[in-house]
Amino acid sequence: MRHIRILAAVAAIIIISLGAAAQSTNQPETRKSPPKRHAAKVAGKNEIAEQLRALKEAIEQQKAAQAQLQQQLQQTQLQLQQTQQQLQQTQDQFKQTQQTAQQAEKKTVELESVGQADAQKVQSDLNDVHAKVNAAVETAKQAESKASALEHPTSIAYKGIRLSPGGFLELTEYYRAHATLNDVATVFQSTPLEAQGSSASGYNAHLSEYGISARSSRLSLRADADAGSTKLAGYFEIDFDSASPTSNNNQSTSYTPRIRQAWARTTFANGWTITGGQPWSLITLNRKGTTTDNATLWIPNSIEAQYSVGYNWGRFGELRVAKTLNHNVSLAVALDNPQSLPFGQGTQEGVSTPGSGLDGGGASYSTNLAPDLLVKLAYDNARLGHYEIKALGRVFRDRVASTSTVPGYTNIGFGDGIGGGAVIPLLPKKIDFIAQGLYGKGISRYQDSGQYDFVVRSTDSHLQDIKAFSVLSGFETHPSPKAEFDLLFGDEYYYRSTYIASGAIAGYGAQTTNNSGFYTEGGAITGGNNRNLLNGKAIAYYDLYKGSLGALRYGLEADYVERATWSGLNGLAPRGNNKIGFATIRWILP
Repeated sequence: MRHIRILAAVAAIIIISLGAAAQSTNQPETRKSPPKRHAAKVAGKNEIAEQLRALKEAIEQQKAAQAQLQQQLQQTQLQLQQTQQQLQQTQDQFKQTQQTAQQAEKKTVELESVGQADAQKVQSDLNDVHAKVNAAVETAKQAESKASALEHPTSIAYKGIRLSPGGFLELTEYYRAHATLNDVATVFQSTPLEAQGSSASGYNAHLSEYGISARSSRLSLRADADAGSTKLAGYFEIDFDSASPTSNNNQSTSYTPRIRQAWARTTFANGWTITGGQPWSLITLNRKGTTTDNATLWIPNSIEAQYSVGYNWGRFGELRVAKTLNHNVSLAVALDNPQSLPFGQGTQEGVSTPGSGLDGGGASYSTNLAPDLLVKLAYDNARLGHYEIKALGRVFRDRVASTSTVPGYTNIGFGDGIGGGAVIPLLPKKIDFIAQGLYGKGISRYQDSGQYDFVVRSTDSHLQDIKAFSVLSGFETHPSPKAEFDLLFGDEYYYRSTYIASGAIAGYGAQTTNNSGFYTEGGAITGGNNRNLLNGKAIAYYDLYKGSLGALRYGLEADYVERATWSGLNGLAPRGNNKIGFATIRWILP
């Protein structure tokens, strides 16, 4: 409407201008207009020119507005075109979805029309596909594992046998508040008594002890082979914690260099296992099952080479037969090389001298009648842990030589014990609770402190057993893959075993002399038979390096040992204690 009005105004101005021009033309040229009229005409022309200029400006503005409107219209058309394209795409997708749904519905109808047998075949084919995929994934994992094993082999192949070397090199510092004249293995039962001074070891109660040793370094070699479904394994391990003059067969075969382990094993597919040689005795607590592998045994991870008071163990000749009854239960029976530890041997023959060896001036072996018999039943559960019960039977013998008036005779005694143990995962792979114990008579050979098994009575040379019990418990923790921290507490108790000889009390625990000199350095005491021993320890390890080259491990250990003896006639019961510290660094071979 606005444009029409502007055009009408322009047309009117043009018509008026033409009319005025025509009138001017029709008048004679000789006729002169009056001055006033001429001035009015000039003013009219100027007004018209001004109106034309304004009109042109309005037209230019209108053209600019039209151009802007045209640009907006083009943008709107472009947006509309894009919206239409999006709408078309949405429609196409909807059509495809409809087609897919129709096809799925069609297939569903077709599947529904297929018989049950065909459906089972389809499912079977799918299961086969899944199985093949899983097999392919497992094959890829095995190939990756084999590639890693070729790059970092853990064993050496030799004529079908896999040989795996191992062990560690160790340097250990040790300190004892009261000297025991030992290396890294403490003789707990000889802990110096307070103010004792009647012997060389007694004077050491007033002296501390420091040393540096590498004797606990050890080397090992394991052999594995497969003979069809039968598995063969062997293991050999040595260290240098022995001394020729006092080597013996009491607790471990300790001749120099000391054979820690040397055994061979056959494992059959039906679950039977036969092991022969020198393994850890069956009395030793397992982590799993009843086998002799280090990984399946629980051994205190102590720097102290004598482990801990209350620990039950041994390493000597053994024949073991084991059977896996089911997934959780296993049973083992073992025959151990016997050795008796008598108290009050006197002149009797056929019994050993505790602590003495071939070069020690005493009998290193007893003349045994039969092997020690051990039985163990174990239960394993991945969540609940390992549990075991065990029993021990022993036979002792000595000989009284004949005289001109009395014929000789042989005495036989028996020992027995019962025990148990458990390794319970309180927090899997982080915290384990450990507990084990043994009670019986004539069992001290299997206790860590190595006391006496029986008393040889002076009256008739009969063998009178000494009752004892031992217990060890604590926690084994792994706060991180490179760290370990353990807390252990052990106790061993030895009962009195006395008899009457010439109207007086004699035997183990019967002190028949005055011990008033006990509190005087150099004063004489007799007896001092141990009543019980206590041992608490804290052990910490950290691996400075752990990788394909093995592990570089640093360790610290703090021990407290307490020794109590049976009282004598004067009621005095000498006691003693020791504080022991260890620091070690080990390179553990991979």
